[in-house]
Formats: sequence, C-alpha cells, structure tokens
Amino acid sequence: MANLDDLVDSELAIIFATSPTGLGHLRVTDALYHGLPKNSSLILLGAQDPSVSAIYRFVSINPFTRRVMELLALPPWNNSFAILARRAIRTQTTLLSQQLKTILNERMTVPKKVLLVATHITLGHQLGAIKKRLEKELGITILLVIQITDDTPQPIWYIYDADAIFVPSDYSKKKLTEYAKKVHLPDVPVIVSAYPISPIFAEVLTQKEVTNRHEQTDQLSHARINISLPVSGAAVGMTFLSRYIKEMHNLSKRFYFHVTSREAGYTSQLIKSLSEVSYVKLYTSPFDMKTVDNYEQVFANTTIALEVTKPSEQAFKTLATPNQRGGAVILFSQPVGIQEFDNLHFLRNHGLMPSKTMNRTLWQLSRNNEPVPPELLQHAHHWRALRLPSDHNLAALFTMWCLQQRLFSAMTHYEREQNRTELQANGVEQFWQHVVELLEK
Repeated sequence: MANLDDLVDSELAIIFATSPTGLGHLRVTDALYHGLPKNSSLILLGAQDPSVSAIYRFVSINPFTRRVMELLALPPWNNSFAILARRAIRTQTTLLSQQLKTILNERMTVPKKVLLVATHITLGHQLGAIKKRLEKELGITILLVIQITDDTPQPIWYIYDADAIFVPSDYSKKKLTEYAKKVHLPDVPVIVSAYPISPIFAEVLTQKEVTNRHEQTDQLSHARINISLPVSGAAVGMTFLSRYIKEMHNLSKRFYFHVTSREAGYTSQLIKSLSEVSYVKLYTSPFDMKTVDNYEQVFANTTIALEVTKPSEQAFKTLATPNQRGGAVILFSQPVGIQEFDNLHFLRNHGLMPSKTMNRTLWQLSRNNEPVPPELLQHAHHWRALRLPSDHNLAALFTMWCLQQRLFSAMTHYEREQNRTELQANGVEQFWQHVVELLEK
C-alpha cells in the first residue's frame, strides 16, 4: 500500500483546480482535501469565478438552453461538441498560466514536483494545454490528474494531456477509452476508483445514532424525521423544494427539514420564505466553500434519515451505508442534464436503487394507496435510493406512503449485494493511494 506521507514532501506543491459551476465540483474538491495528510501544502485555484457560475445557472434553469445542453451531450452531437469545445477552451490559457507561475514563484520552497488535481472540464483542458510549457519554463515536473465528478463518459471529459483520469465505474472507463481510440487521441490511463465522497459521510455511527435512524424510519414511532435538502449550486428545483416541504408538513408533523443553501440573489426568496417556518432549519452562507462545509456539518451534528436532492454528485452518498454518517435514504428529484441520468444508471446498474419499471410500479402503488408486495419489500433491503415523482404533491404522497409501507425501514436495514471496489465509501483514500503510486513513477 502506498504511503500518503509522500504527499507532505516540502518539494511537492498540490494545487486543486475547480470551478463554482454548481457546488458539485467544490464538494468533490473538499472531499479530496479532507483525505490529505494534515501538513500537506495545498492551494485552491479557480474557485472564485462568479461569471462562470452565473452562466451555468442560466443554462441549467432556462428550459431551452438546458435542452440544448442535453442534446450536445448525446450522440451524434457529443463528439463534434467535444472537438469544438476543446479547441475553444484550450486557447484561453494566458490568465491561468500567469496565476500558476505567480503561485509557484511565491513559495518559500521552490517545488520540484507539482500535482495538479482538476475536478472541472474547462480547467482540466487548460492545464493540459500549458503543462509541458510550464515544465520547461520552470524546470519542474508536473503531474495532472482528473477526477470526473459524475459517472458520465462524455467525450469532453477525455483530457488527453492528463497523467490519469479517475472515473467511478468500469462503464465510464470502457466508453472513454473506446472514444479515445476511435478519434486517435493519446492514450491516458483511466483508473476506476470509488467516487470520492467526504470522509465525514463514511464515519461509523454510534449505536445510539444507528438506533435513532431506525426509529425515524419506523412508521409507528413518534420520533422526529430529519430530512436534508441541499439547494443546488445552480438553484434548480427551488419551487419544487419549497412546495414539497410544506406539503410534507401537512401530511405529518414528524418531518423536520435541514435546508442548506448559498446566500445569493437567486436564493433570497426561498431563504426568506423558509426562515419563517418552524419546521425548517436553515444553514446559509454567502461563500461557496462555507456552504459545502455547512452541508457536511448537518450530517455531523444530526442523524439524518432522509435526503431529497438532485441526482448530481450527491448520488454517490449511496456508497455510504445506513450505519455510516452519510447513509441516509436518498430521494432523487427530477434529473437535469445527461450526467444526472448517467448517475442514475450507475445506481440501477449496481442495484443501489430499483429499475425504472420497478420505480414506476412503486409510484402507481402509492397513487392508489395499495400495499407493497412482499417481494418488493424484500428487494428494498438492497436499495439506497428512490426516484420521486416530478410533481411536488405526488412526491410528498409517495414519501409518506414509503414511510407507512415500511419501505424506508427496509432500506435502513440495507444489505450490500455487491462488494466491488467502486461501491466502497473510501473513494478518497483510493484516489490518494493511486496518486502516490503515480508520483513514485
């Protein structure tokens, strides 16, 4: 096993390159940061670009631009889009090159090695474009590794100057390597490693906390049911969340909501309306990284039973078991973008949630208020997540029905069917083990 103490070397500079296009890239960066030895030399690059975040939010919320975005990520357009996007991105490197030179020249100890960790497509390509030139100018060795932030094998994610690309599944590895061969791009090692969820979510609960989580999902209990609702960085689905919260409270006073959101103009109305509600606790900050930290603190300080979220990178908290801090039952709202559909494919493919047909059957049973067949209840012991109907009323009724029919209780007594590498909750540790091996080479 590789020794992570190598990451504390004074002659090694570790630079994280990320972007606030949604909070997902920052959450992954934060998770990887928490896996580093305490004395590591770390620098965060590119996380304060409000214009990029604003553009991403507009594209995600506007139905027309969102549809265009989804089409460009699908065959046959995705290959052509990847070519054009790569060319455009890789010409915009002047500022990034200057920033890197300034960062490295201002260090007390001039590094001999630089480890660049990119969790964003744009910065990944730009770093790849300037990597060789900087090595020559500064007389240093640069290692560029890419962590894909969804289980999505989109061609644009193949950054051909990288020293390694980390993906969460064999499916993405196969698709990306096939693409690279097809279009004759340089061969880059694509490494399958469990998705890097924050080590906080992998912490084992005390027996008291485990019991409390079981009590929350017991339909006969009177225990408060703690539900986490993170508002996405792009602020997609805020109307759904607001209405869902109120409808859930109408159905049962047991539900209590922990809402994490960034303070911004586009979230101010939601924050104002929820701040006046007694059954909602708000965790807000004007800063992206503080918002990420607030979200983790919700789980650190409270035993969460359920979480309602988009199937973004949050989908991978399903790798944590109910006996771990992040092991709440996940309820997914409407997916936005091909990458979120890909994440759902990962979960279904690994048996972590029901098939599309089975999920529709559950929706139909809930609408008719019919009992769950015993065979479906048995399947639920292997599930970590469910899809919610897109209508907030139906979503609330479905959630209540799952509680009453003991589906949540069955899921809280989860039994992992598979024991593969990509299904472990120690993805951060796996990532750094691989990186140390690359550095040694």
